[in-house]
Amino acid sequence: MTTITIARGDCLASIAHARGFDPDTIWNHPGNAELKELRHSPHTLLPGDRLEIPPREEREETVATGSVGRFKLSVGPVKLRLRLTKLGEARADEPFELLIDHQPLITGTTDGDGWIDEVIPPHAASATLTLRDGVERYVLKLGHLDPHDSPTGVQQRLRAIGCYFGAIDGEHSALTIAALRQFQTKAGLEANGEADESTLTALRDACGC
Repeated sequence: MTTITIARGDCLASIAHARGFDPDTIWNHPGNAELKELRHSPHTLLPGDRLEIPPREEREETVATGSVGRFKLSVGPVKLRLRLTKLGEARADEPFELLIDHQPLITGTTDGDGWIDEVIPPHAASATLTLRDGVERYVLKLGHLDPHDSPTGVQQRLRAIGCYFGAIDGEHSALTIAALRQFQTKAGLEANGEADESTLTALRDACGC
């Protein structure tokens, strides 16, 4: 059994791909039961989390002499999913270009709710999103989103939806409290400035993760 410590930019998909596993095989391993209960989603792990990598299991298959045996590793697609908004409104049917590492350029349009949902390589580390024929360009760090219920994860999501523009430092500062109140007001929640359970759930749903 191998235990690895999650670093900034690590994600389960890239870890599994590098070791020849289906991500679900690692995530559902009994050695990760405590982490699974803590984080809920395998897509947002926190630096410092410890992930158990199970040993590979050998399997014998019978193949007739002179024949060709083909074996395929079945791994589900890895997707980049993000929502574009402007002043709280979805940027629906908006043309975009997405360049992921050195892969062929992806072009498309957002859906009616402003979502981009594209299959990406499991080892992808960064992407460049271009809108409005190059007027807007954003560099995306893939695998850097912290869990929704962590202090830094709360700040990251508040920033993503345009409520917070301070440092991602995990501090419950005046800026963070003001951003939480702004979001809570928009979401129809009590504007108490606290990252309580209902706020965390609404924030996760607003960002899709």
